[in-house]
Amino acid sequence: MKKFKLFQEDIPQDLFEHYQNSGIIAIDTELTGLNLFRDKVATIQISDGVSTHSIIQMSKQGWVAENIKKLLESNVVRKVFHHALLDASMIQQDLGITVKNFRCTKIASKIVRTYTEKHGLKDLSEELLGVKMEKKTRESCWFSQELSQDQLQYAIGDVVRLLDIYNKLNELIEARGQIGSGMSCQHVNEEAQTAMQHMIPLLVSGYGSPDQWDLGWLFRY
Repeated sequence: MKKFKLFQEDIPQDLFEHYQNSGIIAIDTELTGLNLFRDKVATIQISDGVSTHSIIQMSKQGWVAENIKKLLESNVVRKVFHHALLDASMIQQDLGITVKNFRCTKIASKIVRTYTEKHGLKDLSEELLGVKMEKKTRESCWFSQELSQDQLQYAIGDVVRLLDIYNKLNELIEARGQIGSGMSCQHVNEEAQTAMQHMIPLLVSGYGSPDQWDLGWLFRY
């Protein structure tokens, strides 16, 4: 059982400074649903990957979480998500926070793990870390003010392993070397990560499917 601190609306200044000075942190969210224009960010989870893990319940309508906003918009600290396109788009649409300096483990997995179609966090945890993750709690009511211990442990369980998975994927990417184009796998991953960050303004402006996170029609011939 992972230890964590539970906050309402925001993190205190000392914790903001700790995460800001960590260099790299992991971020995850739990949502009330997957529709960008209907659903909300219920919780934000933050971890330094070592010993400081937090869950923040985002419950007040129109509330501005100043320290979370400063942290997510900071270029000083890198943020690692598993499904960054989903999380960062929902954060921007619902909370008005533009996430900066972030990376996505799902994208990295698709770039380097071309031997499989399984790129979920559960799959990555089992293959790269040898840790099986429980996922059945994911589909539950996250907008309740009284989250169960099972929900809280599920929420924190995803984010505490994320930096380890990120590091393992980077090792695979470096080992992969050049690919068919002559470019390095590392270069291709950076291009994909950068491209993803430019997709978010399109999604929050309505140019895509809010349920499927698909922009393919926009660029189709």
